[in-house]
Amino acid sequence: MAEGKHGRGLQRAINLLIQYGQAVGADRMAEITSAHVMPKEPPALLEEYTLDMEELPVKTTLHPYMSAFSPEKWGQMGIDRPYAESELPDCEKRREIHERLGFIKTYSCLPMTLGNLPPNGSLNSWIGSCAQILSNSMLGARTNKDGTIVNMCSALTGRTPYFGLLRDENRYAQVVIRTEPDVALETDDDYGALGYYVGENVTNKSVVFADLDPKISFDHLKYLIAPAAASGSVHICHVVGVTPEAPTLKAALGGREPERVITVAKRNIEDTKEKFRFEKPENADLVLLGCPHVTVEEAGHIAKLLRGRKLSAGKRLWLGMGNPVYTLCGDMGYTEVIEAAGGVISNVCMATIPDSPLPAGTKKVLTNSFKAAHYVNSLQKGKVKVMVASLESCLEAITGLKEG
Repeated sequence: MAEGKHGRGLQRAINLLIQYGQAVGADRMAEITSAHVMPKEPPALLEEYTLDMEELPVKTTLHPYMSAFSPEKWGQMGIDRPYAESELPDCEKRREIHERLGFIKTYSCLPMTLGNLPPNGSLNSWIGSCAQILSNSMLGARTNKDGTIVNMCSALTGRTPYFGLLRDENRYAQVVIRTEPDVALETDDDYGALGYYVGENVTNKSVVFADLDPKISFDHLKYLIAPAAASGSVHICHVVGVTPEAPTLKAALGGREPERVITVAKRNIEDTKEKFRFEKPENADLVLLGCPHVTVEEAGHIAKLLRGRKLSAGKRLWLGMGNPVYTLCGDMGYTEVIEAAGGVISNVCMATIPDSPLPAGTKKVLTNSFKAAHYVNSLQKGKVKVMVASLESCLEAITGLKEG
């Protein structure tokens, strides 16, 4: 590839990876099992790196549309027309290339639920802070925190530099997380607050949760793990008795003593929630659900809560989910209920990265995701207020829904 024997595009892609590998101290290139890429790269660059290509070498899924921009539903979502008109041509150019080469159009940050399920121990290149940490933590499938262009080149070549989290010795937990008996973890925002607190206090390490209930659900696990990569830069969140590389605490630590033990108390959870709980939820203009993306089970619960309800005047509800999940939820009757209530379901990133074009007039945003709250708050730079509450409270705030 580096000599150009497989085309001009692959020559450029592999040489970029070689230079990157040299910069990070990798000793070799490795073949990958799968890739997951972000549909936000400049179309001209994507075209340049795919010259002479006919198909992808590995299974490659697409991350959600970025900036919370849906080419199909931007009008329903209230996105300004000038922004949409500036984005649509690039979306179409990318789509043509993606279709030609066989990118799988999942448009989800949870590709492991949609057919891209790399096995424990496999080497991969995935994009997205959520997808990366969930792959490393929940699957034991190995990916570095590759950036958009490095990740794209890995998908095109089927190769990635062998370093970092791909190597055994770099995957062990360094910090043990324990919870006091008074910590009650019941709702998505409880787990999100715990993950967000851990990220703030650990930053650039891998952790192991030593005493969580091994019966924790997939959805609670994703709300726990995803924000740790946002508030800090946690690499891997092992959960003893749950995640593949943590059958025991000793295994998660690689037989070594932890660098640090953090014990989380109820007050830490409450203090973390207070950072995004400074106003009444019912004052929200927009509710964001689906960061990480809504699963079928979540959609069923949301539909149950919204059945027979309508959004209050002036309120908006956005839900993010991948294409296959939307189809299945349609078959289950969930999407009909959610959309009848006034919700807009789309295959976009609810963290609104990188430029967050929220509808005009939006002043207060409410979400059940600490990850989404973190990014929307950062990107908006004080232009909107961002609050976090449980899923039930989010829906009650914009519909007058009463629990029970």
